[in-house]
Amino acid sequence: MQINKSPIQCDMRKSLPVMLFLAFINEMESRSRLSFMLFLVALSGLASHSESARQAFKRDPGHPHWHHSAFLEVRDSVRSDVRRTLHSRAEVPFQVPLEVNVVLIGLNGDGGYRYTVDAPKLEEFLRVSFPSHRPSCLETGEPLDIEHHIVYNTFPAGQPELIALEKALKEAMVPSGSARESDFGREVPLFEVEATAVEPVFQKLYSYIFDMDSGGYSAKETDRPVPAAIFIVNFDKVRMDPRNKDVDLDSLMYSKLTSLTNEEMKQQEGDYIYRYRYNGGGATQVWLGSQRFVVIDLSAGPCTYGKIETEEGSVGPRTLPRIRGILFPGGLASVNTHTTHDNFMGHLAALVATTIENVIAPDVRFETVDLTTRLLIPIIVLQNHNRYNIMVKGHNYSIDIGAIEAEVKKLVHDDQEVVIIGGSHALHHHEKLAIAVSKAMRGHSLQETQKDGRFHVRTKTYLDGAILKEEMERSADVLAAGLLEMADPSLSNKFFLRQHWMDESENSTDSVLKHKPLWASYNSKVGNNKKRKKQKKKGDLHPTYGTRVIPVFVLSLADVDPQLMMEDESFVWTGNDVAIVLEHQSQNIPLSYVSETERRYGIPSQAQRHILAGLASAVGGLSAPYEKASHVHERPVVNWLWAAGCHPFGPFSNTSQISQMLQDVALRNTIYALVDSALRTIRDTSEAVQSFTAEYLKTPLGEPVKGKKNKSTTELWVEKFYKKTTNLPEPFPHELVERIEKYLDNLEEQLVDLSSLLYDHRLQEAHLNSSDILQSTMFTKQYVENVLTSERERMRCCNIEFKYPVHSSQTFVYGGILLAGFLVYFMVIFFSSPPGQ
Repeated sequence: MQINKSPIQCDMRKSLPVMLFLAFINEMESRSRLSFMLFLVALSGLASHSESARQAFKRDPGHPHWHHSAFLEVRDSVRSDVRRTLHSRAEVPFQVPLEVNVVLIGLNGDGGYRYTVDAPKLEEFLRVSFPSHRPSCLETGEPLDIEHHIVYNTFPAGQPELIALEKALKEAMVPSGSARESDFGREVPLFEVEATAVEPVFQKLYSYIFDMDSGGYSAKETDRPVPAAIFIVNFDKVRMDPRNKDVDLDSLMYSKLTSLTNEEMKQQEGDYIYRYRYNGGGATQVWLGSQRFVVIDLSAGPCTYGKIETEEGSVGPRTLPRIRGILFPGGLASVNTHTTHDNFMGHLAALVATTIENVIAPDVRFETVDLTTRLLIPIIVLQNHNRYNIMVKGHNYSIDIGAIEAEVKKLVHDDQEVVIIGGSHALHHHEKLAIAVSKAMRGHSLQETQKDGRFHVRTKTYLDGAILKEEMERSADVLAAGLLEMADPSLSNKFFLRQHWMDESENSTDSVLKHKPLWASYNSKVGNNKKRKKQKKKGDLHPTYGTRVIPVFVLSLADVDPQLMMEDESFVWTGNDVAIVLEHQSQNIPLSYVSETERRYGIPSQAQRHILAGLASAVGGLSAPYEKASHVHERPVVNWLWAAGCHPFGPFSNTSQISQMLQDVALRNTIYALVDSALRTIRDTSEAVQSFTAEYLKTPLGEPVKGKKNKSTTELWVEKFYKKTTNLPEPFPHELVERIEKYLDNLEEQLVDLSSLLYDHRLQEAHLNSSDILQSTMFTKQYVENVLTSERERMRCCNIEFKYPVHSSQTFVYGGILLAGFLVYFMVIFFSSPPGQ
């Protein structure tokens, strides 16, 4: 094969310099191509970086982090208050720092009206005006021995996050007719937003600000602080007008927003109204999310809702501050003075304080000291018909026990076992229960205005839950044991009755209090107990410990008044140990509650939400977000502002779930009940010791009685003449005082650690700590009571009298000293007198 050679190749062979020059040219071309490719890669990377930078909720390496370290600043104050409580018997509440984060969205010159709120100034105003909050118990009306020292963090959100929220809200707006403006009375278009549709975007903002992974972990499942946030929102209604399709919100995320003219300021309301509904509940502009945040939208609404013909707690157009009312107080030219801005700041601070009192740290419904390790909830359906059964799945009126159990487990700590069982029983098989239901029927008169404009009086029948519970208490054994045995016989032996008894050992392994109390050994030293114990035989019934039973009675009734409800127009009545729910298949019942221009209706066939509401109060001690104890009125007062959201309470709610914020409240309520009981026990113990001391350990002049100690004669004389103390026999052991002082020192450390755990939201460790504190206080109190009782028994045979000692060696010593003094005095006088006088 022949290869044709080009003339160039021939010349290259002939000329070496030409070949080297061509190689140099090829090398330069390859390098230029490589540099050009690198340049293209750099451009593409820069483009992708700029593209990702224009997305909201992206954390940059230099993004500021949320700090959670305020407890270091208040540790000394907490320790000082705890020491005063323990050692001086002062009624100082237990201090627990509570961190509240206020996030300002659209209030940094980028939202509606381009209004700006100084975040540090608002934080300082909140710290000064509302520094602490002490919750109360709605059952007793008394304040708890817990006081929250509130730590505020106030900061604005960025413009990209604001635009992202406006975009999500614009997409979720649904036309819903028209509404009338509250100021001028004109009809404008109305849009409604389903809060559950925009809630994931707010959750992204929450995760972005606090560096939390999205995906609702409860406080007991995570080992890091979980902050509570209040989102105060001020959207630009013109920018997110759903009727305007020309505005590109994505292009405004990082663009500089232009300032508004006076005419544009007057058009900021957008000539439309939008409002929220959480899961189809009442219309509102504030709502509680399913996670750990609440939303206050100042640009939504205004909304009106509450109870008809009742002023208390109603929400109106002026309940929340409106920026238009500040900038245009009379609808005239812009008036932006320092006074109106201060009023707006005060209104915002009052709104934050109301949110803390009703949602973040609300009052406790029932203060239950629960140290049990098992929680049994039998859902007992009592029906007077055979037409349907709400326990059967697949119907609109069916109840889902699995969903109820999942929600209840979020309200208790990890060391508690929750078992929920259900069963249906005919009411006519239990005559006492049928009689109790009949006795609980009550009626009251109503005066209503009909279409003819006149008042019409009618009698309305309702079911009184308190009377029904009282009538059913006599049948408690049958309901708790008999019906449960019918539903599942194996559970009765596990939770209620131990039917196999051989002997009764002192160290029971089925007791809540596992270890032996301190006073048990002291009892054996005092004397022998001559009473014979009752002998247990095999087969005897004996209640076991460590189980709390909260029955739920669902009355499924037929052929009753179509508008039958329980008191306060509700379908549930809750006690501290029972929940009673009413259910019947009547039509929706009109209530005396109104949302905007429409009445709210009660659905008697939907028992799921009411069962969960009753269990939330009985198990977790949760109060409704619209109820609060008032010491001035001496009764609970209502504020319907937070009646809508992710909770099962009240006529404006429509969900069978409990917000994670309320779940944290329920877990804290259990701890607060234990600490409150422990502090009261400590005060009682201290009072008992002080009473015994005043009776036996002080002289009539109030001088303390000292015990016999090995002292020299010189020390005794010094005590006699200078310390003025009396050396009398000691009826009170000093070992008790030393033990109590040592115990109080250890308890002080435990309480300070408990405050730190509560601040860090380490609720599981805090629950174990509070349980140990309560048990040790119970043991100490019983130990002190046994010591005092035994010492009083020893002193019953004699009386303590204070008088001058007779025939004592000390008397002769004192007499000799006195006579010697007189003798020396007279001798000095006699020999000092001159002679002859």
